[in-house]
Amino acid sequence: MVHHLAKSNSLINVWMNELRSTDIQQDRLRFRRNMERIGEVVAYEISKTLPYLPTEIETPLGMYNGKTIDQQRFCQPFYVQVFLYFKVY
Repeated sequence: MVHHLAKSNSLINVWMNELRSTDIQQDRLRFRRNMERIGEVVAYEISKTLPYLPTEIETPLGMYNGKTIDQQRFCQPFYVQVFLYFKVY
């Protein structure tokens, strides 16, 4: 399944347009920051598809049933998802 992030209106479209602009490409700091922003959003979207395990966490108010990333199943699929799961142009 491919998620084409540029098909719907979002900030990614604005940042991608700025990356493409010859005027903004001259501003290295802005170009680099836009690349970071896009990377953060893509990482967030990928995190939604990672395998999670239920876990109990002790808090000051009592026990909480949360979820943590399944470390054993995380490493290999992560790199596959980065290159195959998302298409950003």
